[in-house]
Formats: sequence, C-alpha cells, structure tokens
Amino acid sequence: MRVEACCQALLEQILPAIDREKTGICLDVGVGTFAFYCERFARLGFETVAIEPLPSQKLLRVCQNYQIHLIECCLSDLNGSQNLHIGTFAGFSNRNFSSLDPNWFGASNQTKQVQSMTLSSLLDRLTTPKITCLKLDIEGWESVVIKQFPELPESSLPMAIVFEYGGGANKQSRKAGWSSQFLSATKDCLSVLKHCGYGFSVIIDSAPDAKELIFDLQASALDLDGIFPANSIYGNIISCRHFQDKKAEISQICAFYYDGLVSRLIKAILSNIGS
Repeated sequence: MRVEACCQALLEQILPAIDREKTGICLDVGVGTFAFYCERFARLGFETVAIEPLPSQKLLRVCQNYQIHLIECCLSDLNGSQNLHIGTFAGFSNRNFSSLDPNWFGASNQTKQVQSMTLSSLLDRLTTPKITCLKLDIEGWESVVIKQFPELPESSLPMAIVFEYGGGANKQSRKAGWSSQFLSATKDCLSVLKHCGYGFSVIIDSAPDAKELIFDLQASALDLDGIFPANSIYGNIISCRHFQDKKAEISQICAFYYDGLVSRLIKAILSNIGS
C-alpha cells in the first residue's frame, strides 16, 4: 500500500465532508521532506499551518507558493527548547527520522536544539482555533501530543486526525517502532481518541498486500493484536469525530493504492491495445 498517497486521497474525500464551509484550519505537524500534507490541505482551500523545526528549501517554496504559515518548531509537552535527535536510516542521515525521543529507532546521537511548544500554546497563536485536520508525523512522539487532547475545549478538538505508527520493522519482531514502548504509545493514542469521542477510523499500512482496515473506535476494545496484523510495518491512522461512515467509497479510493495495482492496470491496458 502506498501509505501517504492513499491517506491524502482519503482526506480529499473526508475533509470537505466534515467541514463543508472550510471554517477550520489544517495543521501539518512534522512535515519532513516529502509527501507534503500541507500542500494538499492548501489546494483543498483550507487555511493551513505547517509545523516543522528543520524546514527544507522545498518546503519553504511550497509555503510561499500556497500561502502556508510555517512555524519552525516541534510540537511537544513543554514550551521552550528541546534536543532534537537528528534522524538516520540505513547508515545515512535522514531528517525524516528525526525525533525528540532518544529511544526512537531512527534517532542518532547528533542533536540540535530546537524550539518546542504545547498544543494549547499553538492554538493560542492561531487566529482560527477550530481545527479541521491535525496530521502528526513526529517519529514516536505522537502520543505526547495526543495526550494533551483532554485539556482542550471540545470545540478545539481536531475534527480529523492523522497520525503515524510503527516503523523500522514489522509488528511480529517487536522491535523499532513496534517495541513495547512505542506499541504502548500507539495504544495510548487510540485510548485518548476514544475517550474524546472519535469514531470512524481507518488504518493504512505499508505491508505488502495490505488493505485498509475500517473500524469504529468507539466500539473497539483496543486490542492491538486484533487491530494490527503481525506483518504490519508502518502506516497512518485516520480518525474522525463526526464523519458518516462511507465504507464502500473509502475502500474504492484505497484500492487504487494497493501495491502492484497500478502496474497490473497498465499491463491490462497495454494488453488490450495490442489485441
């Protein structure tokens, strides 16, 4: 499954349905160097804020072109400065794996001091406190932010949230993003969201032959062994507070992003042309 492309396509369906008048703001927290959700939010016509401590030149250009407000900081549980562990993967520096957590599998010993702020402090800075969508990709730190949800007024809770889980290995290995620390953090995220009234949820995983898992968080027992197959690698969970479940439409969108589907379609088209 092509995770980021699929999730962005789903949000194109979901966000206009939950905020037709586009009165809320979309937040892209942990933008990284590719798959810019902030660009997709802006193209949909939403006021958009990007939160990224180490913005790339490409992100700076995107923000300028689409009038996206960029805040150069991390979202965390304190206001001030923190050490960001610069990311590394397969022996090479990779800022997409940078994390505030020194135990994160992609975190190196090289650190850079960056500014950080709490979720409530971020909302105090925004002219539009209503959040249509919050996307979190902060390398093992997602639960630190989501645990702040109960402190927010109900009117400030994101209508939809996208957050990353797993990474670095498969679930069966119990290593990297599936170690007990980070698996417990993922469960904490789901538990808080359930408590805050989130219901419709969909999991998009990168494992070969993975398909979307659509479920009602309010009805879930939060059994992670039941939620995530053993071959799960990494992915995103999208969860909404008020969204009419359109399972057939969601599945139809996801099907286009299954691994190998596009190549099979191309082969089929070429075969028909040649026959």
